[in-house]
Amino acid sequence: MAEQDTSSILVADLGSVHTRLLLLDLVEGQYRLVAASRARTTAEPPLSRVALGLEHAAAQMAEFTGHTLLDPQGQQMFLPENEHGQGVGAFLATSSAGRPMRVFLVGLTRELSLEAAQHALAGSYVTITDTLTPDDARSEEAQINALLNSNSDMIFIVGGTDDGAEELVKQLLAKVELALSLVHRGTPPTVLFAGNQVLRRAVKARLEQYTSVFTTKNVRPTAQEEQLFPAQIELALVYDEYRSKSAGGFDAVGRQSDVGLVPTTQGYISAMRYMAALPGPGIGPLCVDVGSANSLIIAGVEREPIYTIRTDLGVGHNIVRALETVTPARVQQWLPFEMDDEWLRNYAHNKALRPATVPATTEELLIEQALAREIVRELVTDARPLWGTGESALLPHFHPIIAAGAVLTETQHPAVAAMLLLDALQPVGLVDLYLDPHNLIASLGVVAYLRPLVTVQALENGGLVHLGTAFCPLGRVRKGRKAIKVQIRYGNKQKLTHTVRGGEIWRAPLLPGEPVEVRIQLSRGLSFGGKRRLKRRLVTGVAGLIFDARGRPLAMPRPRDRAAQLMAWLQAMSAPMQPAPLPEEELPEEALLPSLEDLTPEALAVLSEEE
Repeated sequence: MAEQDTSSILVADLGSVHTRLLLLDLVEGQYRLVAASRARTTAEPPLSRVALGLEHAAAQMAEFTGHTLLDPQGQQMFLPENEHGQGVGAFLATSSAGRPMRVFLVGLTRELSLEAAQHALAGSYVTITDTLTPDDARSEEAQINALLNSNSDMIFIVGGTDDGAEELVKQLLAKVELALSLVHRGTPPTVLFAGNQVLRRAVKARLEQYTSVFTTKNVRPTAQEEQLFPAQIELALVYDEYRSKSAGGFDAVGRQSDVGLVPTTQGYISAMRYMAALPGPGIGPLCVDVGSANSLIIAGVEREPIYTIRTDLGVGHNIVRALETVTPARVQQWLPFEMDDEWLRNYAHNKALRPATVPATTEELLIEQALAREIVRELVTDARPLWGTGESALLPHFHPIIAAGAVLTETQHPAVAAMLLLDALQPVGLVDLYLDPHNLIASLGVVAYLRPLVTVQALENGGLVHLGTAFCPLGRVRKGRKAIKVQIRYGNKQKLTHTVRGGEIWRAPLLPGEPVEVRIQLSRGLSFGGKRRLKRRLVTGVAGLIFDARGRPLAMPRPRDRAAQLMAWLQAMSAPMQPAPLPEEELPEEALLPSLEDLTPEALAVLSEEE
């Protein structure tokens, strides 16, 4: 589709539980998020037709906006855009629903070839079934049986630098060819080749008679260089073909989409590549998405997206595996009531049977939020070595921090969502927190394939929910002692002062969108980049402003105090807005410093060493 012909753009994300739909259109010459809707995903039996849920979401959106989307003639799903402003100019789709694609890795070396292949696969919903290298100790018969019995959806072949090794790779190709020739029932696995470019024609000639073959640039063109992006683009095409063959009617949606059916993670990577290049405080942005079947974390480091996806961690379809991974003990430390391991496991198994159900009681809600915290912590543990930011236990200074996934975005109060992020990530310094309830980031990342300008304008014009700025000083103060003395000027010379004590988290009772001036004085033992005084001009979010004096690293309450302390934190974040407290003693003007820049990674490293 020609770029100039596209006006309105409809983007669908087919999740394991929900199908989300976004409408982007021109408003005063700029692309904005105009409307969003959501319906249950209908990929699983008894419906087994994902387009049905998409049509439900489109009907809801048409009702909200009065904008006709569906083709009344039924010749295609969506009405093409016409002169009356009805229909859509482009339709794009992403998906994270269904079983992950099973991949068999074939490579020249484990240390270089297979490692690069795994880095490329990290951006897709895959499960690695087995590997094959020239030094495989199994007999040739066992190797062929492994290829045949793995029940893989794709064979990913890598190895040999460009103009490098050929013969060993050809020997591996011969084994793959033999295995494919023996497949007489079912669908043979698709082949993706991202190795020595000299062998691209040979791969197609030998394997195309048995299955679909995709080729792309070498993931390891030299011994010192990784080249992942071309392979990731080709993986999106393979994923589209895999989904089109899967049960659930994904092929019908893929045919409608201008870019096929793209993995949701690829959308995140594309959008984060742009966001990481933007100037701003901190290392770059950080986004976490906790879903029903999959969870991911993606960060902008040195202007590049670094991502980790776990297809075994979720709060619905994969809740049983998630609980096994993080252990019941880690979940129980966030619960303000007693809960034995057996009860937790029973709850997880029941939830897995009906993953779309919402928590029916407060206890069930708190269990899922506790599990979400530990899933995020598990993601951080996996991702930290890839960030290359040192071995400190503290989170590097990512800014902003964005949360996606219903368990994080649909809490009892926006400030509770902020607290979940602070509990799980434990950031240090000043950080802006955002929610992405409509999956906007991943959707705009896919839109960038078609219209990069739309992605830029839509992000600049809002769409994310700004929770507010969190003030998280480094260090600790004994519980109950004065930790953060806050003075906030807002409105028509109105003033609010408050002292946050050690072990407390406090939400300033301010309306969203309020321009404020914040002045802070920290007690001994706490600091922002080595400084104990700070002045900032900010705009409040839907959770106001948040001041966290619970310590970094976070000081968890003792078992005997856990229930009372956790309930106090939850009450502080979810209680209705109270009148401003009576003014306390003002901070002396002469003691305040000018506005400070956000913490730098170097400053954090120095402070960590001092601790």
